[in-house]
Amino acid sequence: MQASLADQQWDAIESGQLTTPAGQRFTRGSSRIKRRDADVLIAAGVPLVLYWYGGQQLDYFDGSDAMQQWQAVRAAVTSQAPQLGGEVVWTGGRWVNDDDQELLVLTGQC
Repeated sequence: MQASLADQQWDAIESGQLTTPAGQRFTRGSSRIKRRDADVLIAAGVPLVLYWYGGQQLDYFDGSDAMQQWQAVRAAVTSQAPQLGGEVVWTGGRWVNDDDQELLVLTGQC
């Protein structure tokens, strides 16, 4: 499943909160995640959110859509401070809800 959250969640994500299309509320946990750790999350079926302010993108993916989208952006994910001024790079964080379910949120910068 893929869904745009931009209309409903654009302001909430900046404050470290996000509600999925299923109504689950997540809060920001870690602010940096390594690719190999994100690989484990995606392989376990954790949903993915791509947030890119410059592209006005806030998209939610789960299931096979999350895996497919992760493969598309994986090479551009960094756990270091991004070197701005070129292609879009993504930094990722692990977000959690009250039931300790996880969500991988990638923030794009260029």
